[in-house]
Amino acid sequence: MSLARRPAAGATLRVSYVLALLAGLAAVAAVAVSPLALAAGGVGWLALFAGVVRQSRGAVVFGGGVCFAAALVAATGGAGVGAVLAGAFGAVLAADLGLFGLGLDRDVDGSVATTRVELLHAVASGSVALATAGGGYVLYRSVPTGDSTGVVALLLGGVVLVTLLR
Repeated sequence: MSLARRPAAGATLRVSYVLALLAGLAAVAAVAVSPLALAAGGVGWLALFAGVVRQSRGAVVFGGGVCFAAALVAATGGAGVGAVLAGAFGAVLAADLGLFGLGLDRDVDGSVATTRVELLHAVASGSVALATAGGGYVLYRSVPTGDSTGVVALLLGGVVLVTLLR
């Protein structure tokens, strides 16, 4: 069942789009401790929103990447490890869910009910992100220095992991 139609692209408003925008908003809120990170996160969220509305994979990836960069800026600005991890994995989750919705629009007719598949994908992606963030937090706590350098290295390792899994 279609919730709404966008006249420009003729694509269905998908649950994945709503969840992607919410995850992006959560990522921006998590890194709001730094004005520069908040500004970067806001730009990233707007790019994510534009990518979803205009059906642009490039804009969705760019928006997720800028939100991720905002988490890195927050890490160098003294944000806590929880905020940095929440911002980073929220950004990755936002891009993943947005791209999943775009893939459904490309591959599936708008009349096909996909809500269950989208929710299953969101739960699976969220579970992987939560487990990875939890593992990252355990690693962070086990490092004796306690500064944000280890978190930044962990986040870059997460980018490599996401790239390999794609």
